[in-house]
Amino acid sequence: MRFLSITTMILLAAASGFAARAPRTIDPEASCSTAECHAGMDGKQYVHGPVAMGECQVCHDPKGKKHEFKEMAPGVELCGSCHDTYDQEANLHMPVQDDCLNCHDPHGSNTKGMLITDNQGELCFTCHDQGIMEGKYQHGPAAVGACTICHNPHASAQEKLLLAAGNDLCAICHTDFIADMTSGSFVHKPVKENCANCHNPHSGPRPKMLPGTVRELCAKCHQDVVQRATEAAVGHGPVEDPDGCVKCHLPHGSSVAPLLKAEESALCLGCHDKPIKATDGADLQNMKKLLEENEGWHGPLREGGCSGCHSPHGGAHFRLLKEAYPAKFYSPYEPKNYALCFTCHEPTMAKEQYTKRLTGFRDGDQNLHFLHVNKAERGRTCRACHEVHASPLPRHLRESVPYGNWALPIGFNKTENGGSCQPGCHAEVTYDRNKTGS
Repeated sequence: MRFLSITTMILLAAASGFAARAPRTIDPEASCSTAECHAGMDGKQYVHGPVAMGECQVCHDPKGKKHEFKEMAPGVELCGSCHDTYDQEANLHMPVQDDCLNCHDPHGSNTKGMLITDNQGELCFTCHDQGIMEGKYQHGPAAVGACTICHNPHASAQEKLLLAAGNDLCAICHTDFIADMTSGSFVHKPVKENCANCHNPHSGPRPKMLPGTVRELCAKCHQDVVQRATEAAVGHGPVEDPDGCVKCHLPHGSSVAPLLKAEESALCLGCHDKPIKATDGADLQNMKKLLEENEGWHGPLREGGCSGCHSPHGGAHFRLLKEAYPAKFYSPYEPKNYALCFTCHEPTMAKEQYTKRLTGFRDGDQNLHFLHVNKAERGRTCRACHEVHASPLPRHLRESVPYGNWALPIGFNKTENGGSCQPGCHAEVTYDRNKTGS
């Protein structure tokens, strides 16, 4: 409306100035743009068709040969005699409903579309809030004022005068990207719905026109996961990064559930391929090297999943373990302290002193797991003998175990019916499952 008022004032001023020297008669068949009258009307880069053809009477209706004209029809009505009026579209742009001259110069302009401003973006922001472009990261078309790449300036069947609905609009430019991110077996729900669920189409404070950190964005849908991760007693490094979700997950689509960048083991080993400092200050070994050098992998790893034992987002237990597991060489026996192991292994393994069925680690019917583990004060924990990831020995037995600064040797040798061990804590001891008597 402001431009309508300005345009009207300019036209009235020009008309009043011209009236003092207006000719008494005109040639209705001739152009009005001459050296003496309305000079330069057709000198713009983009000229309205009737003006370019010198057919001023298409829009201006003279009263005979006198320099007098009948009252002009309203802008939309007049323009609609040649141009589509978009009456059939569901959404009509307000300036179109009001007067075409709000945006267009009826004679000519140096801007494509005969706009009344120097560029398209400048025109749109005479009505629309320029604050939508205040973000540090801007969408290309919006940054250069090419609003009509996404919006129809006159009318559309879509909301916000968009050229197409949802992701069909983004696909107009992002053809390869849309195809790639929806080709996997698993597609992120917001991607199926609308890219604008996560990306601001004009500008944003974060890269990719995101409205906030990746974690803040993910929390809008995955509040339970984000809350659990932020409140976890033991945190995972990537998750503690405000943008860390995308270090493991692809935000659009993936061939691996749940939108992982790679199969689980390969993904974890992408970081654990070198010694890493844990959150408690401990040095974690190069897990990739350990697995490459040892064929005897623990069952969950053979099945391809670190998450069989570890909570990747954070947890309440040592080393992100899903359940309790003793962190030290010695620990008083309490079944709940071994909850992690007992999610797969028989919990009575270390509970019954004598057995013929629960374990092969027995001397006759004497349960040697019970002997080592089931102690009220200094029970040997699973880690005292077993390597929980991979080992060159059967039953994931360790060659040595860290005991302070000493790599305490296990000295295990397997036999057909049992074996022997000679660790740093006692002399060689043998066991035989077929032994009878005391």
